[in-house]
Amino acid sequence: MSKLNKKKVKINSLILFIVLILVILAIVLYFILKGKKLDTNSTQINELYSYLGSNDLEVCNGLSIYSENEINYDKIDNNIRICNAYSLLDIDETSIVKIDKTKKNNTCSINENIKFATDNYEDDICTITKIESQKINEQYKKMYGKEIENHEQFQLNPTTICYYEEGYYYCGLSESFTYTIGAEPQTYRTIKNATKKNDEIVIYDYFLKIVNNECYTTYSGNNKNNNCSNDFDENTKIDYNYLKKYGTLYKHTFKEKDGSYYWIKSEPVK
Repeated sequence: MSKLNKKKVKINSLILFIVLILVILAIVLYFILKGKKLDTNSTQINELYSYLGSNDLEVCNGLSIYSENEINYDKIDNNIRICNAYSLLDIDETSIVKIDKTKKNNTCSINENIKFATDNYEDDICTITKIESQKINEQYKKMYGKEIENHEQFQLNPTTICYYEEGYYYCGLSESFTYTIGAEPQTYRTIKNATKKNDEIVIYDYFLKIVNNECYTTYSGNNKNNNCSNDFDENTKIDYNYLKKYGTLYKHTFKEKDGSYYWIKSEPVK
């Protein structure tokens, strides 16, 4: 082999080596910027995902964080935050209290400010759930990274109301309840992926709301997804591929504190 050919081989080898190094650096940089991919079926991701709201849309305020704009701590009412924390507690954390009704009305009183309707609105007793407010506060701190500042009453669902009194929350049947008129919404969501970068975990998911065979991009509001509505009927199978095609992509961010993560914001990916 001539000296000229040897020189060409060396140059080509050097170019190939440089290209290989650049590709490796690009891949490393990509994963540094994107973050470490996490198992979406892990206990940690499932727990964090539960902080976003209940699939039972009657509980607390449903999935209201799926909005057209960013939702953070300050944009959620205090009583809803407390309700969300309560809804995730184990039933074993509570105790049952039975109170006889008053003589004049079908109600039971904890004190002059707290009253509940009797069971089935016609029985002689009220079955009340009692729980230490500190236990709700512990769950609240896990979810939001801070403690409850004001122990407000909250509506757990259309028929159950909860009142605070001297270190405890009492939950029982409301004296009145709300009727929902019209078709009930159906919501669908599925996790796309989850990543960890520095002190944050981000969960991406697809969300879709359907009412009367009409598709919507958010839980609250009237932003319709016409492409989905034109395709949807009662026999449509809602699976991952359907949500990927028609659902709204959301980004949910959680921040690390003392070895655990709490929710800080949710927003649509635009």
